[in-house]
Order: sequence, then structure tokens, then C-alpha cells
Amino acid sequence: MFGDPPLIMLPDHSRSLLEATRTVLATADLPPVVLIGGLAVTMRTSAMGAAHRATVDIDLVTIDAEPETIEVLADAHGSSRQPLMIDGIKVDLIPTSPITDDDLDGLDDGDRLFVAGHRWAFEGGTPSRLAISAAEPLHATVATTHALVATKCHAIGYPTSRRRATKHASDLLDLFRLVELYNVRSELSRDLRAGPPGLARIIADIVHYEVIAKIDTAARQMSSMAPAPITANSVLDVVGDFVDELRG
Repeated sequence: MFGDPPLIMLPDHSRSLLEATRTVLATADLPPVVLIGGLAVTMRTSAMGAAHRATVDIDLVTIDAEPETIEVLADAHGSSRQPLMIDGIKVDLIPTSPITDDDLDGLDDGDRLFVAGHRWAFEGGTPSRLAISAAEPLHATVATTHALVATKCHAIGYPTSRRRATKHASDLLDLFRLVELYNVRSELSRDLRAGPPGLARIIADIVHYEVIAKIDTAARQMSSMAPAPITANSVLDVVGDFVDELRG
């Protein structure tokens, strides 16, 4: 159909997530939602022709509304709210509200990154068409690459103890792939510097502390989730320039 966004073919391991997302988006009276998290990263890497890891849940940003998005979904699909399960897939929802620079004043780095990064992801989501072989395309709104880096860096820099134990390696790999694929001409770092005040510096600090300062450990963790080994030198080549650009 004329005017449709390009079709992005996802790997077969994303089939169950794509179909669960289809169920979510078809829910009657669903407030606006934007796809973030691992499936959104898979879409952005697939758009560049790169293979990526499998993921197991659906992450969405939405609006702070009444009734709440989680309530609408839970009632429509007969699920509890915690955890919210649709078609056997866990769905995580993060509500957001409009913010101003004044709203961010006084927030520490973690809160600023969470609040501004997730609102940025919601407001900047782009219409996309996603598909798996032999499946109908799914129209969804997906966070931009720079907003995904912001939300992913919050998960890396300020994780719960459970997340650090279970998802830190995959979070690091997601970040590395996005920077590797989308910062070839410094486009990603420019977009982040043009984003909400303070985010570029916070992201630079997180990447330096969690990746560069722990480069051998970070490379091993990424390799444990990647289809092929990733060396410390290759990671440093990618993220070192990225951090310098964010701070430049």
C-alpha cells in the first residue's frame, strides 16, 4: 500500500513475540503504546540486515491514563496485572506523562534518564511494519534507535539486582549492536546530544563505567548472548568513540 513504512523481516525466533504483540495491539480501547525493549532492538537491527539474539517478553511505553493500559489489557485478556501475560508472553508496561525541563530539575541521574528517556521513546515512536516469514505484516509504533539507547542505558546503569543477574548480558549486547550499526557516521551520538537535557552525559557515564571500565567482563557477557564471539577490542572500538562523541 502506498505510503506504508518499509517492511522489516524479523528472525523466526521472534514469531511468538510478534503474534503476542499483534494480540496486544488489537485490544479494544487500548491507549497509545510504543514498542521498546528487546523486540524493538531486534526490529532496529533487522532493519540493518543484522542477526540478533532472541528475547522473551514484550516491553511497551504508554500514557498515564484512566483506565490504565495494564487494566485494559488484563481485563480484555483475562490476565492478572502482575505479571501481565498475553498469549503466554509477559508484557511490561511503563506509563509516561508529558514533561518539561522544569520537571527534570532536581532529579538525580537515574531518575532523569528513566523519566526523560521513556517519554522520549513514547513521543518519538515511528510507524513500522514488522513481519515473520509466512505471517501477515504487523503495523506497530516502535521507539527510535536513540530512544532505545536511552532506555537500554537505564536498564544497564540502574538495574534491579534481579535484572543485573538475569538480563545484564543481553542489555549490554543490545546497546553494543545499536551503537555498532547506527553510529557509523556519528548519527546516533548526534541524535542523543540533541535529545532531552543531560541525557547524553548520563549515557556516556554509564557506557564508560559499565562497558569501557569493565571491557573484558563486558565482552565476555556479550559473547555469551551473541551468535559469534565478541572481542574486547571490537567493543572498545565501537563504544570508545561513541562515549567521546557524547562528551564532545
